[in-house]
Amino acid sequence: MKHLHLTFVALSLIGFCLRGFWMLNNSAKLQQKWVRITPHVIDTGLLASAIAMLISYPLLPWQHPWLIAKIIALVAYIGLGTIAFKRHNLTALIFAFITFIYISSVAITKSPSLNQL
Repeated sequence: MKHLHLTFVALSLIGFCLRGFWMLNNSAKLQQKWVRITPHVIDTGLLASAIAMLISYPLLPWQHPWLIAKIIALVAYIGLGTIAFKRHNLTALIFAFITFIYISSVAITKSPSLNQL
């Protein structure tokens, strides 16, 4: 399950970077239907695999601060990404990318501390 989750993480990052590149270049590709739908499919797989791992391993988020940090950062990442792509906002795009790096760091270190970056 972890490998599937990591595959969705990689696909999400690749898609995010590609859409960011297209946004910066004012590409009409951002308006294509598959470009608007694919991130939702990937993110659904990402969320489903995360939930499956939580069920497989008896981890309760409120007992693990790093899981709480990942969930909060994920909400921020989604919000920032939405602002970035709907408003063509470079600042939101950069902060969304930084948030993605933070989420990855927390996942690797199992620590919500920013000192791990």
